[in-house]
Amino acid sequence: MKTAETRRRGFTVNQAIPVASVLVAGVFIWLGLSKYGFWHDQQGPMAGFYPTVIGFGLLAMAGLGFIFSLKDSVPVFPKESWMAVLGGLAIIGATFLIGLIPSAGLYVIVWLRWYEKFTWKTTLIAFAVIMAIVVGCFVLWLQVPFPRGIVFNAILK
Repeated sequence: MKTAETRRRGFTVNQAIPVASVLVAGVFIWLGLSKYGFWHDQQGPMAGFYPTVIGFGLLAMAGLGFIFSLKDSVPVFPKESWMAVLGGLAIIGATFLIGLIPSAGLYVIVWLRWYEKFTWKTTLIAFAVIMAIVVGCFVLWLQVPFPRGIVFNAILK
């Protein structure tokens, strides 16, 4: 009778991610060498220099990742692990409607209050500090043009 360690597992996510990374690295290397150019004798590095270097680095790391993944056990994805992913998708969806800053603020409130089970006082203090930093640094000081969303654009018209 075969145990879990001796049984052949087949192709899992542990191998799929390095293989996908090899494909991405191949695209970077191909574009860097063929389309953008790597090095010019008089001018030095060309537009494809950094994509090619990063592509070779990614290729090496993906190769190591694939080799080490053969020794890994089968990954388990509990549903709690998907909460951050679903939250990120919710921010992206809400950005189209209400804008990035309000959707990120709403995410902070929902995450801290209902997922982390913080009190309302702690949640609102953290929300106020985070929003002050975002608005102060990025909106007022750096003047980053964050997406405003359909609702906010309709209100401003």
